[in-house]
Amino acid sequence: MIFNILKRLKLFVFLAYLLNAIFFNTLQAQQFKAFKNKPVITEEYLDTSLKEAKNEYAIALKKNDSSAVIESLLSLCYLERINLNYSDAFMYGGDALFRAEELKDTLLMARANEEIGYLNYLFKQDDLAGINFKKAYTYFKISFDEKKIPAKDMYSANYNLALYYQRTSNTVMLKKYIANCAAIAKREKMDPIYKAYLDEKRASILEKSSNLNEASKLLTSSIKAINKKSSLIHNSFLIVLYSRLGGIYRKQKKTELAKQNYEKALTIKDVEGELTFYRSYVYSRYADVLYKLKDYKSSYQNLRIANEINDRYLNPRNDSNQGFLTIHSHYSEQLNAKNELLNNQKLELASQTQEILRFRILFFAIVFLLIIAALVIRSRLRFLKHQKKQQDSNEQIAIKNSELMINTLQLIEREKVIKELSNYIEKENTSNKAPAILKLIRKRSVTLWEAFNNRFLALNEGFYERLKQKVPDLSSADLKVCALIKLNFSGKEMAYLLGISLGSVHVARHRLRKKMKIDRDVNLVNYINSI
Repeated sequence: MIFNILKRLKLFVFLAYLLNAIFFNTLQAQQFKAFKNKPVITEEYLDTSLKEAKNEYAIALKKNDSSAVIESLLSLCYLERINLNYSDAFMYGGDALFRAEELKDTLLMARANEEIGYLNYLFKQDDLAGINFKKAYTYFKISFDEKKIPAKDMYSANYNLALYYQRTSNTVMLKKYIANCAAIAKREKMDPIYKAYLDEKRASILEKSSNLNEASKLLTSSIKAINKKSSLIHNSFLIVLYSRLGGIYRKQKKTELAKQNYEKALTIKDVEGELTFYRSYVYSRYADVLYKLKDYKSSYQNLRIANEINDRYLNPRNDSNQGFLTIHSHYSEQLNAKNELLNNQKLELASQTQEILRFRILFFAIVFLLIIAALVIRSRLRFLKHQKKQQDSNEQIAIKNSELMINTLQLIEREKVIKELSNYIEKENTSNKAPAILKLIRKRSVTLWEAFNNRFLALNEGFYERLKQKVPDLSSADLKVCALIKLNFSGKEMAYLLGISLGSVHVARHRLRKKMKIDRDVNLVNYINSI
């Protein structure tokens, strides 16, 4: 009967170990706050710290100080994580992240993503942890570039990514961020203890490549460095180092050495509760070693402890876990509600923008049409004014040209009388005074053409030039004929003024038509007057 009990116990231990191995095969751990220069929160001061943080949160809310509210929420998230109250830790962290994103404060967004990343990492939500750590790194880098944080603060951002890539077995990226951390630590002259943490990461790379002896050397030197430092915050990391060393001995079939290192790991106190799930992993590995040593009872007891930890924090049927298991959906709901509100605001703004745009288009169209109308009316008025002025000018010119014509005709008549009188004196008067009188008449007499042309040019300025532009090959005789035609002189009057025969006048008119290339049905007087 005892044999059957042992056989069943052996089978149960084996199955339980197998189940733990499936879920915790690649579990890693770290001290998240080891290089944050923050005081260690022990159990004695945890309640006091929580009360102070909640009081600060209430004051910040009352003052409506957004930055202080987020700072308080991040402190509460950190403290509740230490208190192993993960439901509230997720709630505070999610609220801090949401508020930081709304505030668009780069540094607060970095810290909020970092805190949520820690929680996701602890619960082995690797994809989410990676997203949070990468965002935190980006925001920390922006804050560093803006000189809001010192270079030393970039260490944890790089270390978190190193841890993430260690968890996801991405050796290339892990080496990159180990190198980043080492460079920052050296440049900023950080405590040499940082090397123990990085050597643990280097050891995982060696272990993956089956270089177990070198990996165990790195872990052993890290253990010595931590023990020498004898610091409360760093001592917790011995849990990781001893268990990792135990794992290497386990692979090397050095079962007794593996057992000793797992026991050492389980005797170390986890000061800030960051290694709760890792301890479950260590218990399961220790149970496996005890199983191989045929200590089935102790193996069973350690597996039960591992399962109790898992059930307490990871079983979704546990009421205390409902908060953090739904926190991401709550955070997503907050983001979705915010996005929906923003989308509605954008739609409303777009609608208002379209209305304003339509109004502006209509307004500018009306203004444009009014301007065009004003310009058309102004141009029309100017045209009418110019036309009226031109018409008045043309009428005045026509009147004066008519007067010129009449005066010229009068001069022609006077000239005829003077000529007849001169002929009579020259033939009939034999007086000695006759030659003197004839000489005086000729001296004071100005030819009719010169008198006419001077007055014509004064009244019709530019007439000859316009004619020459239109018909370049006009002679001076042609220009004289055009001037007389413009004033509608008869052929005889033109012959008398020009001192030519009537036939020559007809020839001159015919020659003008040919030069001007106008048809016979076109009135020559009207054509010349249009120029």
